[in-house]
Amino acid sequence: MYAQPQTIGVLICSYRRPDSLLRGLAALAAQTRMPDDVLVVARADDAATLEALAARPLAGPLPLRVLTVSRPGTVHALNTGLESCRTDVLAITDDDTVPHPDWLARILAHFSKDPALGGVGGRDWCHDGARFEDRGASPVGRLQWFGRTIGNHHLGIGAPRDVDFLKGANMSYRAAALGGMRFDTRLCGTGAQPYEDIAFSLAVRRAGWKLLYDPLVAVDHYAATREEPRHYAGVAKGRDLRGLSELAHNEVVALWPSLTPAGRVAYVVWSVLVGTGTSPGLVQAIRYVPRLGTGSWRRFGTVQRAKMSGYRSLRQRGSRGTPALAAPRGAPSGTAIP
Repeated sequence: MYAQPQTIGVLICSYRRPDSLLRGLAALAAQTRMPDDVLVVARADDAATLEALAARPLAGPLPLRVLTVSRPGTVHALNTGLESCRTDVLAITDDDTVPHPDWLARILAHFSKDPALGGVGGRDWCHDGARFEDRGASPVGRLQWFGRTIGNHHLGIGAPRDVDFLKGANMSYRAAALGGMRFDTRLCGTGAQPYEDIAFSLAVRRAGWKLLYDPLVAVDHYAATREEPRHYAGVAKGRDLRGLSELAHNEVVALWPSLTPAGRVAYVVWSVLVGTGTSPGLVQAIRYVPRLGTGSWRRFGTVQRAKMSGYRSLRQRGSRGTPALAAPRGAPSGTAIP
């Protein structure tokens, strides 16, 4: 018999944003449905964050646990959090978000209604420093057959609907759907590791679980300044070619397993000949020559070499290779991650 999930936890990975983190924790303390567990994963050398957490009153409404890691990168921090999860549902958000008061209540309600549901995501209302982005979009979280992704999680409107992937700033999973699954360690990057959220949620979906996006499952997203450029947020001249290389490499690693054989052939051809503004193929490189000059060709060369590196990474096995599979549909529900 299907056992409805009873407990819900929150996982936040934080690095050098103590004020923003404390603001998010205050929002969790004000939830209409209080979390049963709150995991904050911080770097051992991040003294400002650890001191801010230690200075919080010991007696409070949040069941807070602080985990420290010495290895850089979002993937390792997220995996550390997964390994410490004790709840039936795990909600994941960033340290620069403020969940709406009914965030956890809405998440738990969705999982309680549908035993086939493996993941739930929602809108992250992006704030640019002056106002919230108020545009709306209907296509959200779609992976097209030839490998092009449509995100728009920060713009989603309308009724709840099934999607192909979720966004890391606002995603939650049924523990029974995860089993021994972990974030993919083949992803590159020493800070943010682009596509970690897409790779993870696509793997859950490949295991037969549904993913749902509901715009009302919302957080406010005050995008903080990052130490590395955010190449996925727009087109730049490519002064930081390492970051652009990491983005392109991770794109291949994240998307390839979810493409059909025909889709994989189409993806390779499309990537080389067309691509996107942030991950350019030949057409996009030509398009941006008037704006970027020779930098457009440097970006093109960097991306294509990095995608070749991504294809090589797909052949890796073992602990450095593919992540553990998500638990298949039909696994016992309402149990915590071991």
